[in-house]
Amino acid sequence: MVVSTYSASDSLSGHPYVSILINNYNYGSFLDACILSALAQKYDSFEIIVVDDGSEDDSREILKKYTDRIKTVFKENAGQASAFNKGFELSKGEIICFLDADDTFYSYKLAEVVKTFAKNPQTGWLFH
Repeated sequence: MVVSTYSASDSLSGHPYVSILINNYNYGSFLDACILSALAQKYDSFEIIVVDDGSEDDSREILKKYTDRIKTVFKENAGQASAFNKGFELSKGEIICFLDADDTFYSYKLAEVVKTFAKNPQTGWLFH
């Protein structure tokens, strides 16, 4: 399930929909902090997609706690690029933000990324 709903009017009102793609492989000890940082965004038009790339630790149990707020995909291990490609395939965002499961976002991260794209509409790629 996505964090918030999206309609075409969001984009028209200047609030593009953002997808946060989290890739995970055996990072159960970091996963809660990662997901909570994504859920704590001070921007309200986004989804979170977690792609678990065949973890063998407690990641699956941790992800079950968030099923009502995130999309979760479980796949066989094929590497980080494969996990992000699967998340990208499922994403609905006009802006895609990648987040490794052992990292966190500041709560204003999405708002700043959206603001930067709005100020620089010719930009196609942003490292953040």
